[in-house]
Amino acid sequence: MEKRKLKKKLLFFCFIANLFMIAIYLSVIIAAFFKFQKYIDYIFFDVEFANIRMFLTIFVFILWINNLIVWSKRDKNLGRFFILFFFIGIYSPFYFIKILKNKWQ
Repeated sequence: MEKRKLKKKLLFFCFIANLFMIAIYLSVIIAAFFKFQKYIDYIFFDVEFANIRMFLTIFVFILWINNLIVWSKRDKNLGRFFILFFFIGIYSPFYFIKILKNKWQ
């Protein structure tokens, strides 16, 4: 039972990390639209922030792998698989909400 709680907490942290990554890239799109070049340079070329993004990417990848495993065991909808497979960091948090809602975990 404790192992299941730990896994759920880890996946929830991965979910939050994925949402944070989406927020970062949405802010870059907005910054590009308003021509905030210093912000874009900070996001893409600052070494410390690049390390943070690489660290968060690990958790995005963990959530994506978990979602693929759950899809293969419970869902079997081919359309959702293609969306999940090709839009890794974008669709993963929404699919994770679907997993929680349907109690597939």
